[in-house]
Parts: sequence; structure tokens; C-alpha cells
Amino acid sequence: MIGRIVSDRYRVMEYLGGGMSSVYLAHDIILDREVVLKMIKVDHHNREKSKARFQREVESTIHLAHPNIVSVLDVDESEEYHLLVTEVVHGPTLKSFIDENHPISIDEVIRISEMILRGIRHAHSAGIIHRDIKPQNLLMDETQQIKITDFGIAKALSETRLTETNQVMGSVQYISPEQAKGHMTDERTDIYSFGIVLYELITGELPFDGETPVSVALKHISEPFPNISRHRDIHEDLAYIVYKCTEKDPHRRYRQVDDVVKDLNSFKEGRPISAAAVPADIDRTVESAPVKPPVSKEPEEQQETPAPPKKRRWMLWLLPVLLILGALAILFYLFLSGDDPIALPDMQDMTMDDAEAVLSDNGLVMGEVSEEYNSTFAEGRIVETTPVSGTEVEKGATVDFIISRGEEPYVMENFTGESYDSVLGSINDLGFDSLEVEEAYDDSEPGTIISQSIEPGTEVDPSESSLSLTISQGIEPVEMRNYTGQLYNSVEAELAEQGFAVELEQVYDSSESGTILTQSIEAGTEVVPTDETLVLTISRGPQSIVLEDYTGQSYDAVREELETLGFELQVEEENDSADEGTILSQSIEAGTEVVPSEETLTLTVSQGPAQIEITDYTGEPFDTAKAALEEQGFTVEMIQEAYSSEVEEGSVISQTPDEGELVPEDTNVRMVVSLGAEPAREKEFVKEITIPYASEEDEAPDEEDGSEPKNVEIYIEDSEHSIEDPADTIEITEDTEYTISLIIQEGEMASYRIEREGEVIAEEEIPYE
Repeated sequence: MIGRIVSDRYRVMEYLGGGMSSVYLAHDIILDREVVLKMIKVDHHNREKSKARFQREVESTIHLAHPNIVSVLDVDESEEYHLLVTEVVHGPTLKSFIDENHPISIDEVIRISEMILRGIRHAHSAGIIHRDIKPQNLLMDETQQIKITDFGIAKALSETRLTETNQVMGSVQYISPEQAKGHMTDERTDIYSFGIVLYELITGELPFDGETPVSVALKHISEPFPNISRHRDIHEDLAYIVYKCTEKDPHRRYRQVDDVVKDLNSFKEGRPISAAAVPADIDRTVESAPVKPPVSKEPEEQQETPAPPKKRRWMLWLLPVLLILGALAILFYLFLSGDDPIALPDMQDMTMDDAEAVLSDNGLVMGEVSEEYNSTFAEGRIVETTPVSGTEVEKGATVDFIISRGEEPYVMENFTGESYDSVLGSINDLGFDSLEVEEAYDDSEPGTIISQSIEPGTEVDPSESSLSLTISQGIEPVEMRNYTGQLYNSVEAELAEQGFAVELEQVYDSSESGTILTQSIEAGTEVVPTDETLVLTISRGPQSIVLEDYTGQSYDAVREELETLGFELQVEEENDSADEGTILSQSIEAGTEVVPSEETLTLTVSQGPAQIEITDYTGEPFDTAKAALEEQGFTVEMIQEAYSSEVEEGSVISQTPDEGELVPEDTNVRMVVSLGAEPAREKEFVKEITIPYASEEDEAPDEEDGSEPKNVEIYIEDSEHSIEDPADTIEITEDTEYTISLIIQEGEMASYRIEREGEVIAEEEIPYE
């Protein structure tokens, strides 16, 4: 994988590690910067759905811009991998920091916790839950700033890499109970994991451990949370924050990150936190939130009835007496009287005192009395009876009553958090005597009701009450300060407190590392911090490089590169066998880490070999010239021999380089040497002839007797033979084929003569043609 170019732009440089993904240091060849490349295997069994889910879960994190969150620069995919590209953070994980620095001071614990919470809060405001907050995902850069990594991919990873069960252990130490149970997760899931991280920052230990991931997960679900004081003596308010974050029931945890930040600030500033006392010497059992009891399935008469209103309490002791007396009266009446039924009088709108008199006059008995709100009848007046008026009843009959409690009072609603425009109509319908509206700056949306003069739940008569509402004008604009020239660390808290989302761009500069060089919002401008992203250009300090080895390279080819890096260059020249302009040595050794703008780099550059003036050796004997030149350091080569009528044999006809040229001492001098005058030209004449054994007059030889050998002499006159002496002598016993070969010089004649037994049998002169 090292050296491979991924997604047509990222050259893989170094393997950094792996878990549910393989992590590499890479070089962005388009933007010329280092990046971190995370490569997650595609689920080949469900490829399309896997890719779609990963894109959906991760792409939103590209829009997160916060100094405490590692920036996601790019998301891509291939046939094999999901690709996630993030910024490089040079520094350890928080896990390594805890291991190397425990015990950590409480002030440092609070500082680190605030940075973690700011990053989590920013993501939560964008609707993104991390689901895997742990020290291994919290990076600490060179300025000791915390940056959260892998935001938004925990869910994507869990859904795309279902087979990676061997990777669970790293996260199960920080897993929330609802995650361990497979239930729905929300912001409180990240708060639980943060609580575990806070516990580890304070104690250097993990609250739960076990031999298997499953055993650890079960402890998160069911075991009491350990008492921090067993590991370290800390203030009970800080312990309360840890316990509140790690409640097993999500409903008993902090609901939002802002709530945690508020309590941390109170602790840091010495203000008390409204919290129940935490036991100091026993394990703390975290119980689930109270559950609403189920509806009983027992008979209705066994269920508890609500307590009656206070106005009816006087009837509770009287009612049994009245029932007994009524029953006796009915029995007495039935036994002694034989009166006819009567029509029940109309007692509507009477008081109960008046109704009792009517009942008594008519021999009737009072039954159940209940109350209800009624806007038609005044309080204490009878709304209706059972039986209704006019019904014929026997004397001694029981009559039930419903008494008016008067008009039902209005219970003040809670309008805070609502949009004023959306509830104004409802408020006007209530008919308040007056409605006053004030405006105030607040971090709520403009137009949101942030307070009301009548507490929610208060019973009021709107027609006799005045209601005052305070409406948010939004966040108060601030005048942008000039932060250029200041260290970012010194203003980070101020910017966060004002509500700015800050985006950092780091560049190399001669200023101290962390110095703010430029700001995107001009000083003096009035802005609402939450509406703006403040882009700050931050100095990374002077850029240091590891110096390359430039020896053997052309100075002209590397000069511009070295000047661009910021080096001040000095050049020294000397003669050398290397080509002119070649760098022979450098004053700073290759592999040294330097800041170019602070260094002078001296380069020794070749002028080429020393130059010698060449002497003219034409006409001189070659051996003499060769010895003289080699003594001067030259090499000598005879490249050709040629005929010359002017230069005697063995002497130099010509040389290269020529006389007077300045050449390096190891130059090869090439010479043409004379063969003397050119000889006359010659050509060869060849002829096939048949030498007869006998003349025509002679009798043919007797084949049975055989032939006697005859002596034949061949005479040649040419440039190599004289006709005076035989060139060849042969014996023949029959006609014999013979080849005559003559060498004839230009302008001359050649001849041959053949004699058999002293007799000339053939001769011929051949001219040069």
C-alpha cells in the first residue's frame, strides 16, 4: 500500500495503525499537504447499501468546523474501501497523555474536559452524535489542544463492518448502558462516555474492566459505579459531575452538554453545585429513573380514589350519619305512612342550606354531593340534581347533588421557549387585562419568549391580570477585536465564550508558532458571533525541513528551489572532473533538520577540469607525439592510418583537438597517422584453361597400358612474378584444368606461358584495363 496513489490524489506514505479501519499518513498531491487517510473495507455482501449508509453518516461531518474537532477534508469510495480524509494532528492521544502524566492536576483535568465538551457540543448542535468518545479518539496537538477525531463515523463503522468483533474491546470500556443493550442513543450517550473519560483523567484508572468485552458491557449495565475517593481525594462537587454524567438511566444524566459545562464552570469558580450529597466511603449504586406504575387490574372498589376538595371534607363525617338517618326515616315512613309520591322540587341555583330545608320539608334524603367547575352557576350553587326536578319520587327517596365550584380558573401556561408570533393569538384569546412586551439580548432565536411575569402553573383570572413577556432580540452584537499578533491560545477561551465558530488555517511564518496572522472579520465590525465563522490564519512558526543531498546535481537546476525554501546561498567554484555547474559539496550535511530562513547554505560548484592549451603535432612521428601528450595527462588514440604523399610513413597527418585549443587535461586526443605514399593500383586477372595431355597429332594413349606423366611448367609475368622462372610446375597424365591468376598494376601488362615437356603450348599477354 505504501507509495500507492488513492482516489487519484493521495499518495500513501506511512502506516499509522488500524482497528476497524486502516490508518495511513498520506500526501495530498493536489494541495501539497499531509493528510490522514482512513480506509474502511466495503461490505461486499451488501455493497450498495453499505456505501449509501457510509456516505449519509459521514458526509455531514465535513461541515463541522471547530478547533476541538479534527477536520474531515474529504470522503470518497472505491470498490474496496470507504475513504475518510482528515487533517494531520501532530501529537499523542489522550490515552497516551494520561498514561505518561498521571496523576494529572485538577486544573489540567478541567482544562482538557472543557475542550472535549466544546467539541462535543459543536457536533451535537449540528445533529451529530459521536457514539465512540474515548481517549483513543481524543488527540492532543503540539499546543496541548484537544481535537476529537472520528466524529460521525462510529455509527457508519458499526453498520458497515459488522464482522469486526475483535475490535469491540477498545470502545466497550466507555460504552453507555443503552448502547450495550442495543437501545436508541442520543446526546446523553456521548455524555456517559465523557464521564468515563473524566473518571480516567482524575484517577488514571478505568471504572470497569473484565476478561471479555461482554463482561465489561454487563458491568456498565448492572454494576454500581466505583467511588472515586478510593483512588483519589477530590472535591465532592467534581465527583458529583462524574456520577451525574455516568447515571445508568439516561433520564437521570445531564440532558445536554451545556448542563455539564455549567456545573464544571461553577466548580472551577468555586460556586456550589445544586446536588445531593454523594457517599464518600461506599460504592454508589445508580438506580433507574422512577417508572410510572401500571394501571391496576383489580376491581374498581379496591383502587385508591383521589382526595376530595377541601370544601367537601365536612361532608365526609356527616354523610354516614345522614345515610343512616335517611334509611330510618324511609323505613319509618313506609311502615307508618301511606302517602302518595311527590314531584321533586326544582332546587337548581339554590345553596345547599336552602336545599336541605326543601328536602326536610318534602321528606327526602340527601344523597351524594359532588362539585364541578361551572361558568353558569355561582360558586356553591346547585347545578343539577339526580333525579332531576319534576320527577315523581316517594317520600324518603335519596337526592344526589352537583355543586358549582364557580368558573374554572385559568392555569398559566409556559410560553418560554415559544415564538412570540406563533403564540400571540392564543394569548390575546385569553383576554389578559394588559400585555406588555420587552426585548432583551439572548442566545435564543430572535422572537423567542425568554421569560414571563406570571409563573407557569399559577391560577389566574386573565381579565384581572397583566402579563409581561420578555422577547429575545437574538445574541447581542459585539465589536470585533483585533486579534492579529496575539497567540491563539490566549484568546481561544474568549472567542468560545462569545460564541464564535472558529476555523483555523495554519501557515509557516517567521512569527512564533500559534501567532494570529490574519482574521476574516475586520476589527471594529459589529457582528453576531453565532452568525459568523471567524477564520484565523495561524502561524506554524518558521518551516523546518530535512535538508536533501544536492551533491552531484546541477546548481542551476536546484538554485530556484533552495531560494524558494528561504536559504541564503553562497557559491564557491573549483576545478574538478565533474561537469561544469555540478555541486561538489554542501556546507550543511544532508539529513540535517534546518529552518531555511535562518541558514546560509554554501555550495561548492565544479568549474570543470583545468584547461590546457593543445600543441600541434602534425608531421611529427606518432610515437613522439603520443609520449609528449600522455606526459601532460592526455590520452592519445590513433583513429586511422592513411596514405599521404606529403607526410612520411608513421608521422601524424592530423589531430583533434586542433593546435591552440584549451581542453581538460584528461581529454582524448585523436590522431590520423600516415602510411606513406599510396602504392600503384592493381587488379587481379583470373582465367581457367585446359592443359592438353597431348597435341592433336599425337596418338591417343592406350588406356590399358596407362599414360606416362608429362611435365608442365607455367611461367607468369606480373607485379609479383618474373617470366624468367617457372611460377608453377605440375605433372599431368590427362587433359587437366588449371587456373591462371595474374596481378596487373595500373598502366602495365601481364603475361603467362605454358610449356609441356619444353614445348610452349599456350601463352598470352593481358593489359590493365
